Amino acid sequence: MLGSSICQPMQLSRIGRWAIRSGVWLVGAGYLFMEAREVVATRQIANITIFALLFVLGSHQLSTSRLHLSLDRLAVAARCYRCSTLMFLASLMAVFDAALDFLIGSLPINTLPEPILGSLFVLGWLVNLIAVLLSIRSLEQYLPVMFEGLNPRLEDWSNAADPGGRNT
Repeated sequence: MLGSSICQPMQLSRIGRWAIRSGVWLVGAGYLFMEAREVVATRQIANITIFALLFVLGSHQLSTSRLHLSLDRLAVAARCYRCSTLMFLASLMAVFDAALDFLIGSLPINTLPEPILGSLFVLGWLVNLIAVLLSIRSLEQYLPVMFEGLNPRLEDWSNAADPGGRNT
């Protein structure tokens, strides 16, 4: 009884799904706002944390892809793999953003011409924007996988554990 209730899909109304999707976009916009303020202060701990978070989410999506692959659900596995790839790209953009922030912080700001300094700030913001858009797109594509749930049958699990089809 307990095992069957764990694998039930999330039953959310259309409004609930819209609210979650809107929440993901609001979090992304909030992060962009915080990053714009943070570029001036160049706090690296936030960049490292964002990289780690995006990397862990991408790893989770990749693990989910492998699970669906083992259950012969190729379409869902491919979807999870695409989401994972987008999330890993977003984590690489976060690392690039951290490197740009470090570069900007280590340059003698008073001696640099304004166009060079301004272009570095714009480049950092664009890299961060790409990271946020990639991660939002990844999460948005991954949400249906979470909403639908696995709903595996007992046969799916036994076949995944015994690829030869023999129950020993």
